[in-house]
Amino acid sequence: MRKQYIVKHKNHDVLLFDMDDENFNILNIGEIIDKERLPFGLPDTGNIAQCAIQLNAWIKGRGLPDTRKDINKIKNLFRVNDKTELIVKSYGLNLTDHYWVHKTEELPKWEQVNYFDNVFDEVKQKGNYDPVIDKSVNSPSPNFCVDGSIEKRWVIIDGERFLLKGSRYAVMQEPFNEMIASLIMDEFGVEHVNYRLKRTGEGIPYSECKTMSDRTVEFINAQWVINKEYSGTKELYEHFIEICGKNGISGVKGKLDSMIALDFLMGNEDRHRGNFGILRNADTLEWVDIAPLFDNGNSLFFDRGNEDINNWGIDSLGKAFGDSNRLQLNVINNPDWYSSGKGNKLVDIVEYGLKLNEKLLSGRIEKTIEITKKRKDVFEGVLKNKQR
Repeated sequence: MRKQYIVKHKNHDVLLFDMDDENFNILNIGEIIDKERLPFGLPDTGNIAQCAIQLNAWIKGRGLPDTRKDINKIKNLFRVNDKTELIVKSYGLNLTDHYWVHKTEELPKWEQVNYFDNVFDEVKQKGNYDPVIDKSVNSPSPNFCVDGSIEKRWVIIDGERFLLKGSRYAVMQEPFNEMIASLIMDEFGVEHVNYRLKRTGEGIPYSECKTMSDRTVEFINAQWVINKEYSGTKELYEHFIEICGKNGISGVKGKLDSMIALDFLMGNEDRHRGNFGILRNADTLEWVDIAPLFDNGNSLFFDRGNEDINNWGIDSLGKAFGDSNRLQLNVINNPDWYSSGKGNKLVDIVEYGLKLNEKLLSGRIEKTIEITKKRKDVFEGVLKNKQR
């Protein structure tokens, strides 16, 4: 059945569209009511067809990804064939930004439904939590609109919103990596979301972090920033810095360079344009700052088996502005927070964090430390060359 929906930004009407309520496909775009509040960067071309493509991608990308470890279990649990149905049933709400969708025949208010102010289902197990969606989550929840392939969920602890993240692989390394990255950035004075290592009652590791958004400030990803304005012949790295500067954010290059440096040093293979970006005031649309660094779990050979260490190298996949974290070092300046002494401290922190994971064999830990030292040496060599 064809139904009209509206995209809203808090209580602002943004965009009308029609959707088939049986297969949850977008049928057409209606009126663009507020172009400045569109939830994706749309160049000022008035191209409705392009808008429809981006809206469809935005809605589907707002929900659980098809690569999510337990996606089929969740579909079966809530008796849906399409994850988009879960998104629609929960109004597309999350704890990252202030966008949502609802049928125009309904009249909910932002104040009644948003998860920054309103409670949602959670599971408490004598003080222990588990980063999975549980059967008790039987009403709208931000856990239907959380990105990423590993099991994760939002919970409320002492009135504050926290994200719990598990692991996809046998060695369960991702939660340890989040903790390691936090300790490194604490040491270097780099602004970041703080992750703590936790364990369930059964001893399964997971990470816990507080939301960086609130009822006023929201996260907008880098892809939206880049799409906001045609880049021409500029490299995306320069384009991102330039757009942020135009919108009042200073110190962008230094913070971006910190991210690139740390991604190389830790071998982060999942720094894509959806997990870095800006913070924006959702009421005034003022760009506040570059978002603190987050999502560092896919690092330090997180997806490799204990025996698969023979062909490990210093480079890693870079998705932010190129294909190689090593090559991305070519664009950065010397970070004022780094020194060779702190580089040695970085290696010590990596070793400390790896040794907390009882699933890692000693040979694997030694190999990872060896490569971390090589990365440190390469990084320092790049910085020396830039000083000449």
